[in-house]
Amino acid sequence: MKIERDISLDAMRGIAALVVFGSHSVLAFYPEFSGYLGSASVEDTARSRFWYAAVNGQGAVAFFFVLSGFVLSRPYLLTGEKSILVRGVIKRWPRLAGPVLVTVVASWALFESGAYFYEPAAALSHSSWFAHFAGAYSGDAFEPTLASAALQGAVLTFLRGDYTYDSSLWTMGYEFYGSLMVFALAFLLVRAPAFSARIGVLAAAALYCHVAKPALAPFVVGVALAAFLPLQGFRAPAVLAAAAVVLALLMCGYTPGAAGFYAGVTAAYPSALPIHYVYALAAAMLIVAAEGSRGMKAFLSRRWGFVSGELSFPFYLVHVLLLCSLGAFTFVETGSKAAAIAASLASSLGAAWLLARFNRWWVDRLNVGVAALLSGGKKNRLQRARTIASSS
Repeated sequence: MKIERDISLDAMRGIAALVVFGSHSVLAFYPEFSGYLGSASVEDTARSRFWYAAVNGQGAVAFFFVLSGFVLSRPYLLTGEKSILVRGVIKRWPRLAGPVLVTVVASWALFESGAYFYEPAAALSHSSWFAHFAGAYSGDAFEPTLASAALQGAVLTFLRGDYTYDSSLWTMGYEFYGSLMVFALAFLLVRAPAFSARIGVLAAAALYCHVAKPALAPFVVGVALAAFLPLQGFRAPAVLAAAAVVLALLMCGYTPGAAGFYAGVTAAYPSALPIHYVYALAAAMLIVAAEGSRGMKAFLSRRWGFVSGELSFPFYLVHVLLLCSLGAFTFVETGSKAAAIAASLASSLGAAWLLARFNRWWVDRLNVGVAALLSGGKKNRLQRARTIASSS
């Protein structure tokens, strides 16, 4: 059974990457309005506006995690082909490490060449987030070296969550360990096809995440979607899908303690309950709407959706580097926040296009290498079987 790539989901991943860019742009150039920096009352900041979903990076990251849980487990759950799972496990670390390593080394090169201007830009915008290299460190200067950059990009950002060269990389540790959890859950669910058994497996995983690491819970939600959405597709009424999208976007815009538009939610939502759960539910609603609405799926599956999806991960990786270099330089030279954001966006898209080309080449090489590894292992097993058979 051949699993076709779902362009509509790629499109939404690209939109989520733009949301993260918007979040960082607000933190860099409008710190008081961000609702996280400065002394402004939360009620007077973006966090209390109904449109905050458009710049709420936390909600976008949770969407990434739910989507990873869904797309990494869905093919195996649909087919039960063990080779899909084995290839996924083998490829996951190098698949992520290739473009991450390139990005981190590029950041080192920017440090080395003196191309970062976030400190003088922060002096103008009064953003502590900007002053600390987009939140990458708390103020203690570090000494960039090529060796430390290579080690961080290839290994430490995944194993320890290091992100001193690119603050966006704080998610890579979650992505790596979350992916391994997804593969393990998919393996268990294929061997527990009964509805009650699957519920038990997913509930146990959700409880573990709740106790140990709530930020991993969205991955479990993604696997649950992959396990229970109809195998042959389904259709949702257009009105219902539209309502689900609107509600999900409003949920993505909520942050703990928000006032104004969200004052009622703040009063009702248990403060002890992690916000990740709200965002994970919203992400699930968006994915279900995209899968079930013919109109929404058709709109998201156009050429722009394909391009958006291909650029999404590279764009996510490089945009902080461009905000802190060309964007900051533009702001210092012109004093225009709009020009700085426009320069950051345009250059990030250009850099993402280049990184996407590398990423495509890297994935092709990985696929060839993994295929050779698995076919070699199969040949060795056959050879051992023949040797045993002949000797007996």
